[in-house]
Amino acid sequence: MWETLTGLEGPGGPRDAQRVDAAGAADVMRDLWEFCRNTTDPALVRAIEAAPEYRTLRSVLSAHWAAQLSRDETRTSRRVLADARRTGLGDVSMLAVEGYRGVSGELYLLRGRPADRAAVIGCGPYPETLMALRASGLVRRFAVGIDRNEASAALAAAVTGRFCAPLPAVRIDCADAAAVDYAPYDLVVVANGLTAKARVLDRIHRTAPTGVRVLMRGPLLMGRLLYEHVEPDLRPGWTATARHNGTPLSETLLLERGNHP
Repeated sequence: MWETLTGLEGPGGPRDAQRVDAAGAADVMRDLWEFCRNTTDPALVRAIEAAPEYRTLRSVLSAHWAAQLSRDETRTSRRVLADARRTGLGDVSMLAVEGYRGVSGELYLLRGRPADRAAVIGCGPYPETLMALRASGLVRRFAVGIDRNEASAALAAAVTGRFCAPLPAVRIDCADAAAVDYAPYDLVVVANGLTAKARVLDRIHRTAPTGVRVLMRGPLLMGRLLYEHVEPDLRPGWTATARHNGTPLSETLLLERGNHP
């Protein structure tokens, strides 16, 4: 399998994305998921990460993985919007490719302490986390989904506009998470697929209220091949106070912070 994955990169750099799509990107990504999910020996994972090809391979595969998930979520949003008879979303999560079945375990980390204003950054074209958070009753005033891709943000807005009741308020912003002012938010959810997570954490620390809580998803084991990994405990001012293993290759940390430096 390792040889198959390294084959995605040619001698001059990553193969053209259209060639990978033509070969069946969805099938390749399913194979990749199975490879990652079944590679659970920490010693083997460390050996793979130490391989000279790893960094370049990770850059190639994480980009293809993110693109495939975005395509899947886009199809899901368009399908539910096109079904005039649909009155609710139901179990249509395309993140099921990760064995992901909802955010209830993550929200349990909040221990029933509601937030007034929440943001979900990297909400994607199918903003399942945002809608689940809003439906949980753990947001009293409003919840905002943030995505830097205009097309994704537009689809997310259409889905929330149709399926979210007016209270509490929900909206979608198209913005770069590393440039957002987090002063309005006392809860921030960081999607696993987000890039520049360290910059985003630093931005939240600089601009959010003192008591802000962050639910931060991050990869485990071979999940680091697909998603960016950052050690939040090493970022100034953050402490991980609880964790939840959401999928075989990811976990969610509850981060809390103290006073501004």
